[in-house]
Amino acid sequence: MQPYFKRVGKHSKGFDRFKPNTMKQKNAFPPNYIHSLDSTHMMLTALYCVHAGITFVSVHDCYWTHACDVPIMNKICREQFVSMHKQPLLEDLSEHLISLVNRASQDPNLEEAMKKVDTVALMQLLRKVPKRGTFNLDNVMKSTYFFS
Repeated sequence: MQPYFKRVGKHSKGFDRFKPNTMKQKNAFPPNYIHSLDSTHMMLTALYCVHAGITFVSVHDCYWTHACDVPIMNKICREQFVSMHKQPLLEDLSEHLISLVNRASQDPNLEEAMKKVDTVALMQLLRKVPKRGTFNLDNVMKSTYFFS
């Protein structure tokens, strides 16, 4: 959950002055998920560079190593991207979100909140995972400008 809140009036005893801004939270989820994949790719690249015995430094999406090791880092970077994206990432996310809804539905502390949720429609939506396209991920290994 993202810490996006909106002011909801005066503070009264026992009630918070802020409530979650659901629109901002919904809008933040997709880009934050993509950023999490980017950072996972970076961490995998870093780990495999260390394993290969080369220096790896990064700032956000900028990867760096010594000039003599750039070809090795580029190969590792591509390998980790391909390996990660061959995993069923959206399917795993779907299953995880479904399990969260199931747990929330059974939590007595969330009973009131869950009354407002059409769980059947939500579950149907969460199960709608787009089919994979026809792009061959192995082509990334030959891509000159995949990551530069």
